[in-house]
Amino acid sequence: MNALPSKAFPLTIFCGKGGVGKTSMALAFALWHADQGRAVLVVTSHPLRELAVSVSLAGLQEAHPQAAANLFISHLDPFEILANKVKQVIPSERIVKKVLDSPIYKSLIEVAPGLKEIAFLGRLHQLSEERSVGETTGNFDLLVWDAPATGHFLQTMKVSQSFEMYLSGPFALLGKEVAEFFADFSNFAVIPVTTLEEMAVDETLELCGKLAAELTMRPSGLVSNMVSPLLVASDFDFDDLRRQAAEGEASKDLQFILDRHAIERSLFQRLRSSLDTEFYAIQRKPSWSSDLGLLWDLSRQLGGMIRN
Repeated sequence: MNALPSKAFPLTIFCGKGGVGKTSMALAFALWHADQGRAVLVVTSHPLRELAVSVSLAGLQEAHPQAAANLFISHLDPFEILANKVKQVIPSERIVKKVLDSPIYKSLIEVAPGLKEIAFLGRLHQLSEERSVGETTGNFDLLVWDAPATGHFLQTMKVSQSFEMYLSGPFALLGKEVAEFFADFSNFAVIPVTTLEEMAVDETLELCGKLAAELTMRPSGLVSNMVSPLLVASDFDFDDLRRQAAEGEASKDLQFILDRHAIERSLFQRLRSSLDTEFYAIQRKPSWSSDLGLLWDLSRQLGGMIRN
């Protein structure tokens, strides 16, 4: 089994098509590190209320107290970040309220190219350099970004390279700092996540192609999520079972498994032949008792791929 990048990047980004398990992978990756005693901050593009509905960490404190003590999760809201910028430069609360309530300000936020994205990236960059989650929670060792779906993620990353061309003043300076941070590939690792479904693989290949062509970024690895155990089984003789099936010796259930495996195998080989990166196969579980139980299992699988 391959190992995830051994280098301690200030920022690790999990990205990909919606619904392939980016959030689960980001949380599992963070959970494994947190259980090793490292303080980890997960930045999600989902509001925390939505995240709590989709993935529950209920019971973490009781079951894994060390991981619970070292795991932090935050949602960065671009509107809130921009409002805080306004408050920093205007000392009067009354004037700040007028500015924030102004239709002109609200229109500017919506129509200014890349303004929300650069506010988000600027805060992400700041967190990666300060390694602090506030006075009440202290410092962290690793920053993990659970990125939005492919289109939004690519647009955000494009802004990281071009925003300084749009405006002048403080935001142009912020854009320059963000561009310099993302121009240095030692600052971050990009790890796309995909399932072995045709649409997901197509979008993953498109994502990696655009990262390379438009942003000169190369993934540090690729996670294939929810793969069949047969795909990673060292003692599985696929050709022999296909031969038995062709001779009419396989049951309908086995035939279905073989057909499904053939599709997964073909898509996995397509990814491997198209991309020059490391591949990490995460096996799917047929059932689980809780979200936390599933995340813990995923974290153990990822942990087996991580060099200390």
